[in-house]
Amino acid sequence: MISSVSFQLDCKDVLLFWRVQQMMQTTSNALRQQVTNHEARRLERIMKEVLDDFGEDKVKLEQLISGRRVKLAEDLKRVRHIQDKLEEFIQCLNRDKS
Repeated sequence: MISSVSFQLDCKDVLLFWRVQQMMQTTSNALRQQVTNHEARRLERIMKEVLDDFGEDKVKLEQLISGRRVKLAEDLKRVRHIQDKLEEFIQCLNRDKS
């Protein structure tokens, strides 16, 4: 025969449960932050190693930094430089006219 168990909760029991719950939430947040920080440091270390390896391998570095977009960016930089020089030249001509 199953007997029914009746629980009597008073304010102290509720308060204790609430405090334990808060402590568990705080602990889990702290642990989550520690794991996140550890993983971020690990990822940063791995990325640094990979980038250092790329920096040492000139062939791979050349492959990574060459391409259509890189070439267009370099061409655009040259065009801007030429435009700046032309503007300086035009200003010098205008000064000489005056």
